[in-house]
Amino acid sequence: MDDNKFDKGIREKLGDYEAPGFDPTALASLHHQMASTAPAPWHATYKTELIVGSTLFICTLLMVGSQWMFTHKATSSLEAEIATLKSKVENSGQLRKEMDALKAAGPDTIRIVEFREKPSSVYLSLLRKIDLLEAGLKTFLDESRKKEGPLLGVSEESAPNLIPATPPLSYHPSANRVMPRTKEKESKRATATGPLLAYESPGKKLSAKTIKAIQKHYQKGIDIKLGPGLLATHGTFSPGDTRYTLSGGLLADFIMSPVLSVETGLLYSQRHNRVTGADIPQTSGFPGADPSLGELKNVDIDSWVIETPFNIRYRYPVTMKSNWIMGGGYSALLYTKQVLEYDYQFGANRSASLNTSMLNKEAKLYPGTVNLFLGYSRELKNKKTIEISLYYQHGLGKIGIEQAAPVLFGIRGAYWFTLK
Repeated sequence: MDDNKFDKGIREKLGDYEAPGFDPTALASLHHQMASTAPAPWHATYKTELIVGSTLFICTLLMVGSQWMFTHKATSSLEAEIATLKSKVENSGQLRKEMDALKAAGPDTIRIVEFREKPSSVYLSLLRKIDLLEAGLKTFLDESRKKEGPLLGVSEESAPNLIPATPPLSYHPSANRVMPRTKEKESKRATATGPLLAYESPGKKLSAKTIKAIQKHYQKGIDIKLGPGLLATHGTFSPGDTRYTLSGGLLADFIMSPVLSVETGLLYSQRHNRVTGADIPQTSGFPGADPSLGELKNVDIDSWVIETPFNIRYRYPVTMKSNWIMGGGYSALLYTKQVLEYDYQFGANRSASLNTSMLNKEAKLYPGTVNLFLGYSRELKNKKTIEISLYYQHGLGKIGIEQAAPVLFGIRGAYWFTLK
């Protein structure tokens, strides 16, 4: 083809071409679509961090607030006692001055005046009961020393912890008045602030009822214990397989009475689960799965979980320093993120596979678990307490993207520090 024919063909084709015109309707539609699109809020990017931070902040406020309340009450009671002691010191100083003035004065007529006031019937009955109880206690202690050895302990300074002193008051019906008795200097009674009975006779141990009564007498208000906790469990997931899980965190125990307490805290764990081909059709589907890549053989799920337990604990005393512990409660589960790894069969070759993964950072709160536990605790020489227990958890619903129902059984240990 020569140049003339080629130029002629180009002119014919360009002669039929018409430039597209301007379409105002399309431009208006584009502007409307841009105006209707709302920008993402700033807090959506940091949703997980905000939830975790808020939870930790609320727990910290609760613990700090309770500690401040108990410390404030203790400070108020101490201030009241100090004020009472100051008034007594001032009164004793005034009496001492009056006594010195009387001693310095010359002798004068001495008159002895004796007042006798008949006590009320209620007061007399109380005195009789006190005498009977003291006599019975003395008899019991004498028999214990003779038959089964000492029942009471001796401290490192060789001072008795609890020795029955001679009754400070005695009722004399013939005189119809109360007379003071002399008290030995080396004897002393157990007080609320004194040392607690710590030694038990090998032949005769204190009963659980007696230990509860002693602990109730010495407990003032609500005691608080705080310490690290570690939980190792063997879990079964449906759908899924069986896996070992390790959880750790901080626990707090609010002791309401010698036998009852409330436990809470935060435990962090990373859980693993695998859903195989037999269970995959039973699920509602996984986000990010692509059937075009091949047959889905299995799915591996890694989950990062924050657990908040709320348990009621019952303690049955064995000795003054050891207890059987049993109880139950509920644990809330917060999934902070999950990683799903898909394994596809590549073609007809069974040994060949194709792997893909998907990250889900959406934090979500799922139905928790029912907790049951049975264990043993022992107070150490440094006043710390070590505890070990069997722990069982049963899921209340489907959790995670895989919608699995967990059943966990394992061992939990805790090391408690006494705050109050």
